[in-house]
Amino acid sequence: MQEQILQFLKEHDGYLSGEEISHSLKMSRTAIWKYMQELRKVGYEIVAVPHLGYKIVSVPDKLFPWEIQFGLGTKVMGQKIVYEETLTSTMDTAFELAVAGSPEGTLVCSESQTHGRGRMGRTWISPKSKGIYLSLILRPKLPPMETAKLTLLTAVVVSEAIQKICGFEVQIKWPNDLLVGRKKLAGILTELHADPDRVKFVVVGIGLNVNTQSHQLPPGSTSLKLETGQTWSRVSLIQEMLKEWEQWYSQFTRRGFEPILKRWKELSVTLGRRVRVSDPSGVIEGEAKDIDTDGGLLIRLDSGLILKRMAGDVMWAQ
Repeated sequence: MQEQILQFLKEHDGYLSGEEISHSLKMSRTAIWKYMQELRKVGYEIVAVPHLGYKIVSVPDKLFPWEIQFGLGTKVMGQKIVYEETLTSTMDTAFELAVAGSPEGTLVCSESQTHGRGRMGRTWISPKSKGIYLSLILRPKLPPMETAKLTLLTAVVVSEAIQKICGFEVQIKWPNDLLVGRKKLAGILTELHADPDRVKFVVVGIGLNVNTQSHQLPPGSTSLKLETGQTWSRVSLIQEMLKEWEQWYSQFTRRGFEPILKRWKELSVTLGRRVRVSDPSGVIEGEAKDIDTDGGLLIRLDSGLILKRMAGDVMWAQ
């Protein structure tokens, strides 16, 4: 019922009397007063003026599901949202929900993570209420070897969302980092559950430094606030991500990978550079020539031989 009251207040300009709310939502004035008190306790600033009624002055900087879904307009992405103040990892929670049958588009988000994860067992530092820590459940009709495409798709999604909300362009470093200059702004983690011939589900995780201060970040990282000098709405950023996800993922299922790959290359800071790539098979160095149709990085060695890598750490060699 709190969500209904909030929506009712947001959809009307100015003040709304308790009588109007009572009549529209069919509840007593006393019940409305109690709900207003509960909303104030979780951070909503609601003023009450005699003979005028109630008005929302400000909303808390929290990733409440009803705030993310208000005016969202998507059909699949974010239609189910699981939110907790603190989680060990949004990836772990999303994976459990996916195993239990949660539908495609289910979003898990939290204000902080005690054991946030990056690629290759690394830790993602998650200061409370400063960044975006979320995981999304996808159920693509793909063979397991093609799931790397979803990492590239997600990089495009986050880049486009930041461009539309914040007005500046970030660059993508293969396979899963978003950069401003040489500083890391966001990371992407993709985990799947699959049979040998088909994917059952994929969980895509994002860690994005939004309003994080420099002392809260690891070396070599940055945040949207540090880059722009502004504080940004995390809710607006998540809403835009979900809209971009819906658009690009739908396009992927209808038209294939080519449109995504084209946009990814436009945003790439990897291609055309001399790189050093390390993975369990060893270290290679050469020019990052291209991304193939599976999402793999093609590296031309000094000998002229071209090798493909589907994963690994990339360092600029110059």
